[in-house]
Amino acid sequence: MNWRKGYTVFKWIAGIVLSLMLLISALLLVFKEDIKSYALNEANKYINKRVHISYIDVGIWKSFPDLTLSFDDVLVYSKFDKLETSDTAIFAKKIDLRLNPLDLLGSKMDVHRIDIERAKLNLKILKNGEVNYDFLKPSEDTTVTPFEFNLKKINLRATDFTYNNESTDQFYSAYFNALEFQGSFNEKQFILDAQTKFDINTIQSKSVRLVENKKAECDISIQMDQINDVFEIISADLSINQLPFLIKGKVSNDSLDFYIGAKDLNLADVAKNFTLQELDVVDEINGQGKVNFELFIKGANEKTASPAIDANFDVKNGSLSDQGFSLSQINLKGKYSNGVENGKEQLTLSTLSFYTLNEKFTGNLLVSDFDRPRLRGKADGLLDLKAVHRLFGPFSLQELSGNISLKGDFDLRMNQPKTDQKDISIYDLRASLALENISAQFVDDDRLLHIPNGNITIRNQFAGITDLALSLNNSSLVLDGEFDNLANYFKGEGNLKVDANVTSEALFLDDLSTTNEEEIKSKAWILPNDIDGKVILSLSKVEYSGHEYSEIKGRMDFGNRQLYFPLVEGVSANSKIGGSLKITEEKPMFLLVETNLNSDAVNFEPLFAEWNNFDQTVITSENIRGKAAIKLNFSGPFDLYEEKILKDDFDVKAHVKISEGALINVLPFKEITNSLKASGGNLLIPKSKIDEFEKRLLNLQFDSFENEFSVKNGVITIPRMAINSNALDVNLSGTHSFENVIDYSFDFRFREIKGMENSEFGDIVDDGTGFRVFLKMSGTIENPKFSWDKEAKKEVKEEQREQAKEDLKSALKTGFGINKKDSTIRDLKEKEKQEEKIIMDFGKDTLQDEFSPANKKKKKNALQRKIDAWKKENEKEKPTFEIE
Repeated sequence: MNWRKGYTVFKWIAGIVLSLMLLISALLLVFKEDIKSYALNEANKYINKRVHISYIDVGIWKSFPDLTLSFDDVLVYSKFDKLETSDTAIFAKKIDLRLNPLDLLGSKMDVHRIDIERAKLNLKILKNGEVNYDFLKPSEDTTVTPFEFNLKKINLRATDFTYNNESTDQFYSAYFNALEFQGSFNEKQFILDAQTKFDINTIQSKSVRLVENKKAECDISIQMDQINDVFEIISADLSINQLPFLIKGKVSNDSLDFYIGAKDLNLADVAKNFTLQELDVVDEINGQGKVNFELFIKGANEKTASPAIDANFDVKNGSLSDQGFSLSQINLKGKYSNGVENGKEQLTLSTLSFYTLNEKFTGNLLVSDFDRPRLRGKADGLLDLKAVHRLFGPFSLQELSGNISLKGDFDLRMNQPKTDQKDISIYDLRASLALENISAQFVDDDRLLHIPNGNITIRNQFAGITDLALSLNNSSLVLDGEFDNLANYFKGEGNLKVDANVTSEALFLDDLSTTNEEEIKSKAWILPNDIDGKVILSLSKVEYSGHEYSEIKGRMDFGNRQLYFPLVEGVSANSKIGGSLKITEEKPMFLLVETNLNSDAVNFEPLFAEWNNFDQTVITSENIRGKAAIKLNFSGPFDLYEEKILKDDFDVKAHVKISEGALINVLPFKEITNSLKASGGNLLIPKSKIDEFEKRLLNLQFDSFENEFSVKNGVITIPRMAINSNALDVNLSGTHSFENVIDYSFDFRFREIKGMENSEFGDIVDDGTGFRVFLKMSGTIENPKFSWDKEAKKEVKEEQREQAKEDLKSALKTGFGINKKDSTIRDLKEKEKQEEKIIMDFGKDTLQDEFSPANKKKKKNALQRKIDAWKKENEKEKPTFEIE
């Protein structure tokens, strides 16, 4: 019987619930449009800005037992007084107002909860104090409304928040995963509880980013007093990346006063989580020591006035160690002020000391004018670059190690730290640096830079470098020199003056090219226009693109995007070469090279081997012998950006005298004899004579001859010249293009092909007369074509006739006195045999003195004495900056 009563009760309850659900559903259908209309009318009474809503709905079952009034895609544009912009002030994908469904039966509907999802809240204050967040306005309607807000809870999920105060240069940005407010919001005095997990994107005061990209949690209770316009933090637990902070504070109608502090934080945790904007996060550093931190925020509660922000911090007995470096006994004391109270925004490190590699480093630092930071301070001690790279890097380096012993004072300003870090004003700089065993390697670069030793002394405008040894891959050099106008150069008010010596045992220029194949090639100036001076070069060995040079000595003058070598000499292909060289950058990465080079003995065989036979296969190093005295004038452009050698624009003149020459087994010479055989020459010349001539031609040895060649528009021009050889004496002229297109003309006496004849009275001596053969060789050097050269034959005949006339007139004048008074007719004289020599005149070698070991040592000693004097003066003078 009892179960029947229970069943009956259940049916009644189920029926009542079902009836209520049906009733509520029916009421929703009946009053749905009225509820929406009431909601919009009520919103317009309280909202000061135009609201865009894409859809409104009323439901109950997804939020049962609450009734939900849902607004989708709610958007409010920023409006400053009467100025409305297209910027977003508020956007929410969904806003739900929760009510009691039984309120539908009465005349009142109380909203007790608000849920907001995927929202963006952008609060902004202009320089004139106008804001975009005055969303609510006082209602002037005193009639009874169907809505009342008796809020107990507000939930925000996935919300982006920004606050930008242009008048005080404050910017805050955060992302709230979940934010929950609880309290009696309709009361005049109540306690507001809030819990949240959020990501701090940026907290920035003026140009200083105090916190960036950190995860945080907060659990806070605030006493809200709307009667006296005061709210006060009762308790607050804030953790940033799991570091705990204590918060106290009070905000009234006219003032605010906050305190944020932390004591005994672990040094390693602070190093990981609270680096400056310019420093990357330091991970996995094993640290000890304690950090104390205090932040005070005080001031007027005004939109256009920034409160005073002051912070104190210190590190005591700390240590850090990781990946091959260690810092111990770290002690630091500093403070920051935004300048509201004292008028100067500055960061001060009054004490900084630590030990590394068993040596102590001490210093202090004052940073002011953060938009154009001015840095003043002192430094004395040893710096471990591995620690610097790990803590403050990576500076685009994948590796940095070594030591720098530093002692000095500095006062300088970074004028454009974000756009041009080179733009530095130096007010006072006195420092001595000793570099030891430094290694550096850039990101995505296989090359390793090593500095085993070196000393640098700086005194304002001057810097002296002694015994600075550098190596890059297989290349190495030593630099000694003086740099002047240093401070003005960094300010952009003058050129840097350089006077230096560079010596090297081995220099591979290919080492200077980056190994990063993905590096984007950009068209930029290569040669500087703000550095002037000279460098004396003494290079034992230089290699570039497979070519080797040795014993190079020269002076390099540079300035205004130009390099000029008034004297350079060295050995290439076993030949000593000297002269001058000028390189001018006419536009970015477009070079004009001008040179005058001389050599009295260029050996052909090693020259052809060194230069890969000049990219041709007709005459190789195996085919050529001999040497030449050369005087070369060259001018030509090179486009480094397009990687083009503009050969067609080369302008070259070369005076060449060749001696002891030989051409062995040159294939085109065999083509000559084949041409004689094929053209019917064997009818006039016995085959045995042609074969004998071919043997001599394929082992061609010639006496000395000289000529002046020229290159213009991509074509080498060879003026007519006589070549005497064991095979025949030939006159040769023609052109040869860089594409190996040839057009040669040559002639020789026919009897020389037949060979010397004998008689019973001895050898038949050639009197220089007889039939001459004129041939033309055209086509390409790989595929020459031979033909009879009738035009050349006519020109020679004409020249011979004119010469015969002149000889006859001279004989008549000399022998018979005819036309004695005609000065245009020369006397007939026997020609004297002359031997010519090309003498390479370098002028008086005043520059050679700069290469002498005695003068180099004298110059280096003078520089060292100057540097020693600077060091003594630096020690005697009082420091320009002290921090108390």
